[in-house]
Amino acid sequence: MNQITLGAALLAALLGTGTAGAQSVYGQVGTTGGTLGYVQHMDSFNLRGDLNFADYSRNFHAGSVDYGAKLKFTTVGLFADFFPVGQFRITAGAFLGKDKISAYGKNSPTSDVLPGEYVEGRVRTRTARPYLGIGWGFGPKAGPGLSFTADLGASYGSLRTEYDVSPGMQRYWGNDRVQQERRKFDDKVRDYRWAPVVRVGVSYRF
Repeated sequence: MNQITLGAALLAALLGTGTAGAQSVYGQVGTTGGTLGYVQHMDSFNLRGDLNFADYSRNFHAGSVDYGAKLKFTTVGLFADFFPVGQFRITAGAFLGKDKISAYGKNSPTSDVLPGEYVEGRVRTRTARPYLGIGWGFGPKAGPGLSFTADLGASYGSLRTEYDVSPGMQRYWGNDRVQQERRKFDDKVRDYRWAPVVRVGVSYRF
């Protein structure tokens, strides 16, 4: 059973506890893309799960190469919310699922990639990434109906990278240069071990 399937099963189990107290559903947008979630309210804390979908494009430079990157995220989030005061909460949990980044070297005046050749880097996160943050909303004393929600925090996870070049680039750069460019690529994407989580949205409490 992969981590997404396991996360979905745990989220389904959370949905199955709906008779224990009040429940909420919510939607958010932010750095994790679009989010749909469910909250099971307890007396002094919440159990919460959500599904996150994101598809980003961005450019970056590493070593002597300009890269165009595509980022695809599909994750399950599982959290516990604790409320020291009012609607303000501290949230701990994890994101389950492998985020993917595919980066392709460009031929340009600032990029040492030959026309018709390719340089490709791929990044995958590990399947479980712990999360810690703060937020607003889902409080135990909130009444039924619509309300505002927000999250601010960070998740952490190690990365696995792969790096490939075309035969023409292998001859042009040579093995030492290929390894040098891979190290520069790895150094650049290492920043993604820490992923900021900033989300806002609305919830509806039953």
